[in-house]
Amino acid sequence: MSEEVREERGKGPVEAQSSQAESTMAAILAIAADAIIALDEQRRITQFNYGAEQIFGYAKDEVIGRSVNVLIPDRFHSRHDEHVASFASSGVAARRMGERREIFGLRKDGSEFPAEASITQLGETGERIFMVVVRDVTDRKRYEALLSQSNAELEARVMERTAALEEESQRREEARAALIQAQRMEAFGQLTGGIAHDFNNLLAIVLGNLELLEARVSEEEASDLIRRAVGAAQMGARLTNRLLTFARRRPLAPTLLNANDLMLGIAELLKRALGERTTLTTVLARALWQTRADPSELENAVINLAINARDAMPKGGKLLIETENVTIGTADPIAQECAAGDYIAIRVTDTGSGMSPQTLKRAFEPFFTTKEGRGTGLGLSTIYGFARQSGGHVTIESQLGHGTTVTLYLPRVDASEAAASGNSDDTVPLSENCETVLVVEDNAELCEIVLRRIEALGYVVLSAPNASAAIAMLEKEPDIALVFSDIVLGSGPSGYDLGLWVRAHKPEVKVLLTTGYASDAAGGEKIEDEFEVLHKPYSRKDLAVALHSTLNAGDG
Repeated sequence: MSEEVREERGKGPVEAQSSQAESTMAAILAIAADAIIALDEQRRITQFNYGAEQIFGYAKDEVIGRSVNVLIPDRFHSRHDEHVASFASSGVAARRMGERREIFGLRKDGSEFPAEASITQLGETGERIFMVVVRDVTDRKRYEALLSQSNAELEARVMERTAALEEESQRREEARAALIQAQRMEAFGQLTGGIAHDFNNLLAIVLGNLELLEARVSEEEASDLIRRAVGAAQMGARLTNRLLTFARRRPLAPTLLNANDLMLGIAELLKRALGERTTLTTVLARALWQTRADPSELENAVINLAINARDAMPKGGKLLIETENVTIGTADPIAQECAAGDYIAIRVTDTGSGMSPQTLKRAFEPFFTTKEGRGTGLGLSTIYGFARQSGGHVTIESQLGHGTTVTLYLPRVDASEAAASGNSDDTVPLSENCETVLVVEDNAELCEIVLRRIEALGYVVLSAPNASAAIAMLEKEPDIALVFSDIVLGSGPSGYDLGLWVRAHKPEVKVLLTTGYASDAAGGEKIEDEFEVLHKPYSRKDLAVALHSTLNAGDG
């Protein structure tokens, strides 16, 4: 029997139980992963288990008897002393881990680590002992930081993706709105073209009848009434051309013009359109030079500027339209934008809200507009393009709160060209050899008027209601010299198709097409590249010149 066993058997029951408890406590202290530290009343370390050695990096012998402050960063010493003193006098037996704020421990190597601690106090034989359990939470804090960072990154990605989806949704909505607008404009253009065609057919009937009637009337009063009716019909034709220009269905057609005459006509139109709160004044230069430009485009430009001015004066104001002869020298600032020389200037000035410097810089940019939801941003850019295409320029002067002046410069036509234009030949060419003309028109009333007008010019006339009937007639009538066909011929082949057939099967026969709309059938530009086209409504002279020039032109 060993000495230890004999000694254990020699102890009494209480001594044996106490010894067993100490052994159990020693085993717990040895295997605990947390730091378990015992302190006396002076806060000196009396016990330091294996877990504490692993956490703090001290060997047990290095800290026994030393102040617990050796395990605490300097900046926490006073706070820790206050905490222990408060705990000792509180009468509380223990505080569990996590019941106090986060603390930090100090390792032997000087590094700090986050920790949680629990504390209890024991009072045996009158001496107070504090037992502290410290847990290193470095890994947990690291994981929490990583989780927080991951959550933040995930949230940022979600926000970024949400923003991207919102941006994409906005882009799609804008694209959808742009597509709808484009479709509306295309539909409007098609509608305008259809109206123009039908309206010009009616005007052709009216003008044709008035022309035939005028030749039979000798009374001055009746002739005057006819001339007025012709003027009204021609005004309707100009209105149709404005509609086509607005819908961008008509190419530029520059002519020699006096801008003063044009401005007077525009002023009458604007006085009704601008309303009573806008006062319109025109100051037109005497002996204004002539220029060459598309009158419809010039009218549209000035009307557009006037409408912009009205919108800039919601409470009313003054609008001034001026014309002036201007000579631009090489030293003038505007000479950098256009060639030096003589120009006519058309100024539109308002007393409206004006433009900021930032807006003024972008005024001519396509699609830039300050009229959110109401403007296309194409008005000023279209005017700029028209001016440049006409050999001129346009400028804007504006100040916020002090109105805007837009000046359109168009080049002067030299005197020799103006004189030549003024002495143009008014002769109406007639048929030279009684040529046979086949008129192809599906509108019976219009066809009758056209036949009578062409016959009055000395031609022999035949008629067909559609392309198929015209082809049948061409195959049996060898004397037909020219086919004069409307482009739109109901539901069958078009006049353009008929022209292609004639070119392929009867190349000796000339083709002259007519229409009230430049973009009928295969497309206006393509048609006018291949055949002569006479636009409705036309005058007697226009018809005579077109027939004569087509018959005397080369093949094709």
